[in-house]
Amino acid sequence: MSLFIAILDDDPADRKQSERLLSRERDVRVRQNEVIYFDTYGSREAILPYCTKYDLFLIDISHSSPDGFMTAVDLTHHGAAGRMVLASSTIDYRSRYKEHEDFIFIEKPLYQRHISELVDIAGEHRQKQVPRLEIRGEKDTIYVTQDEILYLKEQKYYTIVALTGDRSFHMSGGLGKICPELSPDRFIYIDNKTIINTAHVASHEKNTFRMSDGAVIRFSIFNKAKILKAWQNQL
Repeated sequence: MSLFIAILDDDPADRKQSERLLSRERDVRVRQNEVIYFDTYGSREAILPYCTKYDLFLIDISHSSPDGFMTAVDLTHHGAAGRMVLASSTIDYRSRYKEHEDFIFIEKPLYQRHISELVDIAGEHRQKQVPRLEIRGEKDTIYVTQDEILYLKEQKYYTIVALTGDRSFHMSGGLGKICPELSPDRFIYIDNKTIINTAHVASHEKNTFRMSDGAVIRFSIFNKAKILKAWQNQL
């Protein structure tokens, strides 16, 4: 199993300590066929574009605003699905915000036993999650579930991926890069450059589908019978 962990801490010394502890844990776990990847961030702004990637967040923002707890809340609102761990130093998060069923509260300084326990928690959490697809753009990478994808439209050098929440992403390359990972029970080709998620079809009229985001996807009248049959088989 591979785990992705984020260190989000605005204290450089504490970031380094967390990195050392995770490096040691990584060396132990690799002998058990567990692979740990971790990245380090010093601010909410730095981690926000990548927050959907991680299985666990180790957070302490105590020298700027918003603080660690409010940052964790904000990350969840932006799609982060990993376990949130609030590590208290100058701010006692548990005392300030009380217990929160979705967050884990620990006290600094951190020791190896803390990290071992948190990696176990991250592993258990990952096993319960819906698998995410890795979608790479020219500069960024996102991680989304299949349910989040509305449709894909291939352009000349990239593919537009329309997502829930009024989002979109430009994936490098064509549909062939992602098609093998899409469930055939959910996705159908409209033409050789367009794939739709039938779960997000809001309505059908003549030779068009209206998607849940309001987009109208047209298809050839010559392929109408085949496309509608595939769509109806997935209802």
